[in-house]
Amino acid sequence: MRDMRSDTGFTLVEMLVTVVLIGIFIAFFVQMFRAGAAQQASIVRQAKANNLAYSNLSKFPRASSISPAYVCDTSTNTSTNQNNLTINPNAAGTLILSDASANKEPTDSALPNATQEVRAYSPQGCGSNALVKLISTVTYGFTGQQTDASYATYVQN
Repeated sequence: MRDMRSDTGFTLVEMLVTVVLIGIFIAFFVQMFRAGAAQQASIVRQAKANNLAYSNLSKFPRASSISPAYVCDTSTNTSTNQNNLTINPNAAGTLILSDASANKEPTDSALPNATQEVRAYSPQGCGSNALVKLISTVTYGFTGQQTDASYATYVQN
């Protein structure tokens, strides 16, 4: 006699295994998409910070364009000299542009907690033809996750 069971179709176990595997693949691709989107957002933020830092630095093509005028610190006290790197290699520099400055670049809402500053240093000491080192920094992000973008150049005193 013939068996009346039909051997066509899928069993419940085969269907469950297939659904679980499809779910795993979908979860994997969704996670990859989210990671890619987060990385793209991070790259966009870094590019915007780079543009801000470069724009701020380009406002000072010569030392004479620094307002108020940049003055090299001639003090020989290494603990108080704030911009002469020949006397104090760890000098903090003279702040010539900050968030409080009227000529700072407007910040984008994509850069959370952005701060801007440009500092001036005298890497070769004081003198009429000495170079002035300018460092423009934009810091952004939240506490513990801050990132910065910096540009530096030398201008003639």
